[in-house]
Amino acid sequence: MLRCAAILLGGALLAACGTGETETSATGAEETRGTPVDATAALPASAVAAEAGVYEGRPVTVDGRIAAVGSTGCEVTLTTGSRPLVVAAPRTEADGCAWTVPGAAQGFAVAAGTLRIADDTLRLTANGVRVTPVRISDAGPSGPSP
Repeated sequence: MLRCAAILLGGALLAACGTGETETSATGAEETRGTPVDATAALPASAVAAEAGVYEGRPVTVDGRIAAVGSTGCEVTLTTGSRPLVVAAPRTEADGCAWTVPGAAQGFAVAAGTLRIADDTLRLTANGVRVTPVRISDAGPSGPSP
């Protein structure tokens, strides 16, 4: 009996690690699309937008409120208070996206990638995005943003 439980647990762990396509919490409120995102060093999207030149061409982890999801789900626009910050999925060989987010996604998104500036729009190409109901980063001395 114990051996069967160990085999089932091992199989469940392998299935959860399989593709990295989607990980959903027990409540279904948070999920990761694409590769897992380490949110421990996330910066608010508004802070990155305010000093975009510092982060351009460098890897950065951002989080921000979801303002819009692209029609194909391959892009998520984050609210920054200034110019838009678009988190984009890399293209795949099959002319698709490495990840997609449902059009009805709400809350916050955390993504790690390389920041680029094109036509006054900030673009972060990320291998994964984590959609959460709450902001991950500390937005300043007053604590996390709502």
